[in-house]
Amino acid sequence: MHPLIEKVREAGVVGAGGAGFPSHIKFNAQVDTLLANGAECEPLLYKDKETMRVFPEEIAKGMELVAQATGANRQILGLKSKNHEVIGVFHRMFGHDDTKVVHEMGDYYPAGDEYVLVFEATGRLIPYGGYPVDIGCVVTNVETLVNVALANLGIPVTDAIITVAGAVRNPVTIRVPIGTSMQTVLDWTGGISTGGQKPYALDGGAMMGELVEDFSKPITKTSAGFIVVPEDHILVRRRNASVSEFKRIGQSACDQCSYCTEFCPRYLLGYQIEPHKVMRSLGFKGEQDTFWGSYAINCCECNLCTYYACPEDLDPKQACTRSKVNIRLQDIPYTPPEQPLTAHPMQAHRKVSTTKLTRKLGLTPFDVHADWAECDLQPSEVVIPLKQHIGVPSEPIVSVGDTVTRGQKIGAIPTGQMGANVHASINGRVTEVGDAIRIEAA
Repeated sequence: MHPLIEKVREAGVVGAGGAGFPSHIKFNAQVDTLLANGAECEPLLYKDKETMRVFPEEIAKGMELVAQATGANRQILGLKSKNHEVIGVFHRMFGHDDTKVVHEMGDYYPAGDEYVLVFEATGRLIPYGGYPVDIGCVVTNVETLVNVALANLGIPVTDAIITVAGAVRNPVTIRVPIGTSMQTVLDWTGGISTGGQKPYALDGGAMMGELVEDFSKPITKTSAGFIVVPEDHILVRRRNASVSEFKRIGQSACDQCSYCTEFCPRYLLGYQIEPHKVMRSLGFKGEQDTFWGSYAINCCECNLCTYYACPEDLDPKQACTRSKVNIRLQDIPYTPPEQPLTAHPMQAHRKVSTTKLTRKLGLTPFDVHADWAECDLQPSEVVIPLKQHIGVPSEPIVSVGDTVTRGQKIGAIPTGQMGANVHASINGRVTEVGDAIRIEAA
């Protein structure tokens, strides 16, 4: 095992741009290409852009370290062409080294999807049910690479970079201690501005984020940021719709126009995913319909079908999600098509502009750049979940009453399991140990 892998494991590094796959497992592979993902595409979120602007040396160092560990002889940084300042910085840093490439992408959604990034940057398609490593690639988020550079110095993951946007007084991108509550972050940034309406937050973004009304929720390693919106916002109303309502309206109103499929980024890459066919299941057994439901297996849940493509404001994504869950629960094997995987001829021409998407989502009034700010936030307490990653929860290795210091390991990977270590983000005293560890500041 490469020495970096153990350092990354000990530091608790996980994918900061998605579900939190443990990086020590991802990097324990031999590939020819490393892709650094800075192609941020969620409207109003600027975490990746600001991370690349503020920490370019750390990102470049992280890329170099991961390339050495994985044997990658080519390093590609994927980011959007509109980020001119960042592009210039990395061009100067990479110089004339042909093994280091800045790959520019258009301002469309979902440019940051790893299937899209891999295809755009390398021309390769990830096989059905596969991973980038199956075609000689490792993809990792730019904030993860910052954490890799720190892990190489023995510094564990204790902070997360997030964007706070929407109906807030001061949209901003900051670095905060993991376990800090959303409310504490909002207070530091100046509070909300929803005009007296009840505030909600789209935690993780407008498209793929979770609707949150309890602002005591803590920031985690995988937090990208959150968008505050008032209770009468269209995204709140649509996310709060009941399952029975979604089924009833979908069954009666879907006219099989197929726009949901024609705009699906995975369909355009050639994968067997056709949301309009999944919608047919609503007229039969719903998510229990395994025939039409099989067209949902390759759904990436980007929500483009629901929030942009459908002219009737239906919810094909939820139909796909529920069908996928049902098929997995029944342990029904998936047989991919026999024909070779080939991108759709219109793939390069049927991309959804982030600007148009922002307008369609009703977020244009909040479309203000959230610049980086140095954050001196000192939370009075943090609540650090023991599961902030794919795999099993960490096992607590501290008890109530223990005094801990920032960077101290407080949760360890169970023996023989997939997981990630967890560390204290502040100095203080442990006041609660359960699914999360609560620490009161010293």
